Amino acid sequence: MTSTRLLSDLRAVRRTILVANQKGGVGKSSIVAAIAVAVARRGKRVLVVDADQQGNCTIRDLGVKDSDEGRSLAMTLQYGSALEPVHDVRPGLDVVCGGKLLAMAGAVVAGAEQHGIDPRQNLLVALEALVNSGGYDLVLIDSGPGDRGVLDLLLQVVSWLIVPTKEDDGSIDGAELLARRYLWARKNGAQVELMGMILFDCNPRAVRRNEDTLGKIMDLLDGTGIEPFRSFVRQDKATALDARAFHRTAEELIDFAPPKNGDAADPGEAPAKKYSRDTEPLATDYQKLTREVLVRLAAGERAKEGV
Repeated sequence: MTSTRLLSDLRAVRRTILVANQKGGVGKSSIVAAIAVAVARRGKRVLVVDADQQGNCTIRDLGVKDSDEGRSLAMTLQYGSALEPVHDVRPGLDVVCGGKLLAMAGAVVAGAEQHGIDPRQNLLVALEALVNSGGYDLVLIDSGPGDRGVLDLLLQVVSWLIVPTKEDDGSIDGAELLARRYLWARKNGAQVELMGMILFDCNPRAVRRNEDTLGKIMDLLDGTGIEPFRSFVRQDKATALDARAFHRTAEELIDFAPPKNGDAADPGEAPAKKYSRDTEPLATDYQKLTREVLVRLAAGERAKEGV
């Protein structure tokens, strides 16, 4: 059976958003963590799937202490076993962990047809079962930048795609490569829809430069009918350092004070010193982005229901 025929009956898991770019360091993990925590803090149930073998969203952003380093997700792709999330990383927020054991996932996907494995179907069935049993209102998937096979598989399972980018040419090039994979997936029957592109780590005062970057983004979106997100995420290195040192989002850092006894936030990890003085501007950016994502999600669902 050809790969095109395998893709002919694709369906997507409802309210599942993939955050992706084929370049690393453009804010994918930070955006996933920030939106997930913001939605969960407002009383909704959220599932994060960390599909990146670096596992930054799992360890650095959300501070999962008992991570399986990607074992559950890798076993699901290869054998169709149930996904096993870590529960209540935050109230209402569960995480299917990423990590180094996902390194085998690319090889599994690449050799799937030869070995009679269907990792897409394995993931689809397991994810649908987990979403139904867990009653999640939203699923966010953080993808790694390098493994095209796994990226293609994720595009075949999710219902929405968000693409963050910085202003540099390398990030824009990564977004363009991702756009090509998205169009390929759509051509081959995938139900994923592009929700928009986000400008990340920008200087709010660099109005002209930001307009130029948004112009490049509009060129990439030409013909799709999709507008870039109006919300952006500003550059704030101090808050970004603290977020990963203390495993908290910018919103959570607003009311956070590190230990006063000079101990590390976690044994053997970050010092207790907090560099950021005011995390609220960055937190506000993420809050605005979260609202815009939810508005676009609701509008997109209404449009699909009306078809």
